[in-house]
Amino acid sequence: METSGDTRSAGGAAARSESGEVRSLVGMLRRSVERRGGNTAYGWKDGGEWRTLSYVGLWNRVRDVAAGLARLGVGRGDRVALMSTNRIEWPLVDFAVQSLGAATVPVYPTVEASQVAHILGNSGAKVIFTENARLAERVASVRDEVESLENVVVIEGEYEDALRFSEVEKSGKDEPLEGWEEGWKALGREDLATIIYTSGTTGLPKGAMLTHGNILANLEGIQAALPTNADDVFLSFLPLSHVFERTAGQYNALWAGAATYYAESIDTVPENLREVKPTVMSSVPRLYEKMHDRVRAMVAEGPASRQRIFNAAIEAGKKRYEHETRGEKVPLGLRLKMKLFDRLVFGKLREAVGGRPRFFVSGGAKLDGEVGKFFHAAGVKVMEGYGLTETSPVVACNRLESVRFGTVGKPLENLEVRIGEGGEVQVKGPSVFKGYLDNPEANEAAFTEDGFYRTGDVGELDEEGYLTITDRLKNLLVLSTGKNVAPQPIEAALATAKHISQAVVLGDGKKYVSALIVPDYETVRKTLGVEKDDRELSQDERVRELIQRDLDEACGRFSDYERPKKFELLSRELTQEDGELTPTLKVKNRVVRDRYEDVIQKLYA
Repeated sequence: METSGDTRSAGGAAARSESGEVRSLVGMLRRSVERRGGNTAYGWKDGGEWRTLSYVGLWNRVRDVAAGLARLGVGRGDRVALMSTNRIEWPLVDFAVQSLGAATVPVYPTVEASQVAHILGNSGAKVIFTENARLAERVASVRDEVESLENVVVIEGEYEDALRFSEVEKSGKDEPLEGWEEGWKALGREDLATIIYTSGTTGLPKGAMLTHGNILANLEGIQAALPTNADDVFLSFLPLSHVFERTAGQYNALWAGAATYYAESIDTVPENLREVKPTVMSSVPRLYEKMHDRVRAMVAEGPASRQRIFNAAIEAGKKRYEHETRGEKVPLGLRLKMKLFDRLVFGKLREAVGGRPRFFVSGGAKLDGEVGKFFHAAGVKVMEGYGLTETSPVVACNRLESVRFGTVGKPLENLEVRIGEGGEVQVKGPSVFKGYLDNPEANEAAFTEDGFYRTGDVGELDEEGYLTITDRLKNLLVLSTGKNVAPQPIEAALATAKHISQAVVLGDGKKYVSALIVPDYETVRKTLGVEKDDRELSQDERVRELIQRDLDEACGRFSDYERPKKFELLSRELTQEDGELTPTLKVKNRVVRDRYEDVIQKLYA
């Protein structure tokens, strides 16, 4: 039993919910169908127009797809893979698979063929749904390596030797599955719902097994912390292949009987926000940082009078937040100021995100506290949370009435969280997964002797129970001077600077910290009044001077040994397509270090 380290715990009380009647995710959906029948469940763009599907319509299509899958031989204990971007067929397949007692295996559309082969083979997938012929071709290239795979289904278009999604659904509609309702009603919380393969930066991905009970317990904890209701409207654009969007978006909305609209793409999010007018949205910090930077840049281009009003409004909003954090009543004068600023400034900012945000959620990486305070001042409450695939995923989140920027909030009520040896965050509770598929060695390493899951993250719990995540254990930089540096907070601070788009902080085993920086080249061009391309600008000494000023300002709050002493500019953004970012837009440090080895050597020459 572990006794070293800070062993303070938070949480532990059972979350209040109406879960007694819900034994599976399919049962959860059925409950919302009975309560919300004709309400919109999903919306999506088709030919430039928004289409919708009601809860009853969703249920009927799930039933038909399930019957079609049963005709392909899918039943209890089987695995069905799904390789697609977000679209209406995603939840149709997900619930159809689960209703048969089988488990859904999401596969990112961006993974290479060798990883597709590993995921399909390791999970024993019997059927795979691919979004289009291009992805079906990728599966076909490794099909001989996957003995379990019997059928490929293409959602959009056609591919040789593959079934069409419409055919599978129609076959189920024409010949309903006898006993289907009895089958899904027999599911229990202990039954496997999904196998999600971790998108780690090293080695082959591991299949985390999540049961219906794991995800339902997480939903109960989320609802107790940040309740949603049938009047809410969600905008979904993070990949459903990742557990964050799947639980906090898809399942959370369906639990409440709310409507979910799929954004057309990440590039159309600003436009879709104005069209859909969501009340709830989940995102990674990158989107909020970009929105923050875009607003700041627009203000900077305006007249000095407008800049003064804007800056005064933001400062007033931060002062209100400080009073609220200390539990103090906001002074009358400040309340009156905020009403004025709401008319002059903040109302326009809220209109840019649809005009009626109740709260947005940030997860997947660290949100810079200044960005959170910026949105909070404008009445757009960004609730930062924390979680992992293995915890279904949410471990902690801020609450509307007690947000604390710089932290990930308090643990969910039905979880026990402690700080173990080396400052590691450790978790126990009903939403912690049952282990990795066919990987006893990884399972043994994943848990402490007394049953806590080892997250691999370094963190602190304060006296009020707020959790702060410093970084990943494996990401900590140990300088040759003996100092430990957590790069994530530094990278988050740099990403908010006016002329910086992305930053990777380096220095493990070295004498000092350095950074690879991708400038925000569009903003740089405006500031300098030049039309040079990105590569030319990356070599321009004037750009280096701008970045140095931004770096000095952004890193002012860090200790001297934590601030990057040197930096090099990269001529292009790090992208998921080039294998440099995970699906939640975290940097794959090993890939970046290998790819820019020559550049890094210059920093330490």
